[in-house]
Amino acid sequence: MPSTHNEIVRESFTTQATAFAANPWVSDEQRIARLISAARLTGTERVLDIATGPGYIAEAFAKNSREVLGVDLTEAMLAIARARTAEHGVKNISFSTGDAQNLPFDEGQFDVVVCRLALHHVQQPAKVVSGMTRVCRRNGIVLVEDIYASEHPARAAYQDRWETLRDSSHVRTLPLSILLHLFRDAGLETEMVNTADDLCPEVERWMATTKVPAERAAEIRLLLEDDLQHDLSGTRPFRNAAGQMFFHARTVILSGRKNGA
Repeated sequence: MPSTHNEIVRESFTTQATAFAANPWVSDEQRIARLISAARLTGTERVLDIATGPGYIAEAFAKNSREVLGVDLTEAMLAIARARTAEHGVKNISFSTGDAQNLPFDEGQFDVVVCRLALHHVQQPAKVVSGMTRVCRRNGIVLVEDIYASEHPARAAYQDRWETLRDSSHVRTLPLSILLHLFRDAGLETEMVNTADDLCPEVERWMATTKVPAERAAEIRLLLEDDLQHDLSGTRPFRNAAGQMFFHARTVILSGRKNGA
């Protein structure tokens, strides 16, 4: 059994690496472009991608900047990222093992520091954002995209209940107010907040990605069915004409500038 949360994360994402990389909510080009555009790149930037996973974000940044480094806890994810970018002939990109909560870089080394769909997996999100800010240069950009929760604690906890059943590496889905406080407390000037509710995972595929055991899958279905009937989390589950269940994984992109003073 894993003894630390980092080991839980590695085990979870090693198990789901191939399926995770194939999911449209990770690889969708329109969603990736939305995040890249928030960086307002000039082509000269050195970029750090935290929790890079299969490297889609790192690769997209590499096409529009000088150099990109992607770091991740999970070697299985990095192997996918390296293989795919090598196949695509991307030369200005590299990948290494690294912990988002303990970044092994000196202060001010990067022009843009980005983290996508990872803060809900870490035990110390404030430490991640402050670390991202530390390694970013003055007047550089820190970008975070993540799912966000209801501002009402009971509703947020309901979402986390089925998120954790589905993936033991899930820690907490943060509400927007806390995400904004993380940026403020790290000394960032928040310059853009862009919310969206167009990420709608199909529940059975979403559970299959993490290979949810049958007993837990049944419990998740019941929780989401109650959510559909009684609006318990704010994720607004729904069924399509074929009877498949989906929910709205609400996301936000926050862009912050590291103060120059």
